[in-house]
Amino acid sequence: MEITMRDGPTRPDVVISLSDLRHVAVSKPPEISGCYIDAISLTHLPVMPHPWPQDAADRVVRFNGLNELAWLRISGPAEVDVVASIVTVYTAMSDDEAEQIRTPS
Repeated sequence: MEITMRDGPTRPDVVISLSDLRHVAVSKPPEISGCYIDAISLTHLPVMPHPWPQDAADRVVRFNGLNELAWLRISGPAEVDVVASIVTVYTAMSDDEAEQIRTPS
């Protein structure tokens, strides 16, 4: 699963890539055509017997044999919850930075 975020030409694009998914939940009211982010968090979910944060324990079923995981939560008009074992974040140059490289001074 990949989530791409863009905030215009002055800020870099960010792609969050999640692999080995264990849980995905998306809540988006039908009247929303576009979406923005109010908050984003990434929470470590350790292997047993270490406890998970209460918020995660309330949302994601836990069972023996799971590796340590990461819980990505994005909230705004739409909410996204993803639990995965591999999380990679890619950041691109902003359009302004890329333009400076194309046209050296």
